Amino acid sequence: MKKDMKKIIIVAGEESGDMYASKIIDNFSLNNNIKFYGMGSSKMKNTKAKIIVDSSSISVMGFFEILKIYPKLIKSLNRMKKSIREIKPDLLVLIDYQEFNMKLAKYAKLNGIKVLFYISPQIWAWRKNRLKYIKNYIDEMAVIFPFEKKFYEDEGISSHYVGHPLLNDDSYKIKYNVNKDYIGFFPGSRLSEVKNHLPILSVVIDNMKKKYPEQKFLVSRSCNINKKIYEKYFLNKKNVSIITNENIYETIDMCKIAVAASGTITLQIALKKIPMCVFYKISSSTFFIIKFLVKIKFISLVNIVLGKKIVEEFVQNNASVSNIQNEIEKINFDSDYRQSLIKNISSIEKVLLNNSSKTNICQLIEKLL
Repeated sequence: MKKDMKKIIIVAGEESGDMYASKIIDNFSLNNNIKFYGMGSSKMKNTKAKIIVDSSSISVMGFFEILKIYPKLIKSLNRMKKSIREIKPDLLVLIDYQEFNMKLAKYAKLNGIKVLFYISPQIWAWRKNRLKYIKNYIDEMAVIFPFEKKFYEDEGISSHYVGHPLLNDDSYKIKYNVNKDYIGFFPGSRLSEVKNHLPILSVVIDNMKKKYPEQKFLVSRSCNINKKIYEKYFLNKKNVSIITNENIYETIDMCKIAVAASGTITLQIALKKIPMCVFYKISSSTFFIIKFLVKIKFISLVNIVLGKKIVEEFVQNNASVSNIQNEIEKINFDSDYRQSLIKNISSIEKVLLNNSSKTNICQLIEKLL
């Protein structure tokens, strides 16, 4: 390795973080003086980074769901700590995945490694006690929503608003499909989400197929999840397609209506101006704990960013077959409602393009190096 070679370890535990990490690495692809190592999944595997840990099997949501894969998490955490110790990177870039990454931040800082946290933990929604931890173990926060910068600065934490990574390229503006024939279902990117959500969506689709036999449906599959899990519910069903696109916008562009699990996907659907509703279901025990901790009104990023209820949210017991089906039919057949929904979600692009005090994430990484 060259003497002036810089080493970066980049850690992503979720599919969206994996996507953002791959874009960062690709942006530095022509720089032969930076060597990347990482924890990631399908997207990061297609970059020049050396993969230390495959994160595809350790992405879950919920306290009790985490317990099921706890040995895997500990093994992965120890593997990453060992790599930090051996590689001695010039910079550790942590993307979201807060529980895991906070532990890595502390370990790295105590070993004299500079730490950048990209995609802020949503401590403005819950667990504000994390602020002291961040102040002690993270050098810079790179935040993706305009309101987050002030939140951290008020607490004396160095932060940079870098803009939302979904808007760092124009791929969402490309028209991949003219005929939007499908009602699309996006059950999530974590295995636990998909297992919780597919049984509900399967019944919704079966009910609607009986009422509207010519209607076409698609179920979006995460590249990190075995196709057989989806085929259990949808294999050989007429007018139902399991779609796996590297570029999620290609799948979204096939839809006239979308039903999405809460997550980054809701912003991607909004950027494509597709009317939608949002749902989410976790184990009863996890939900019981979370409802006492979360301090925000909404679960979908569209509603959170716009600061008001734009799209319908169906959470836990409200994430029922009848509620989801009724909302799909309302969007499909009530043209005034549909147009109002499209108009409102279209404003998300302008909010996310807010350029005040904006710093480029790759320039920030170069500065820290």
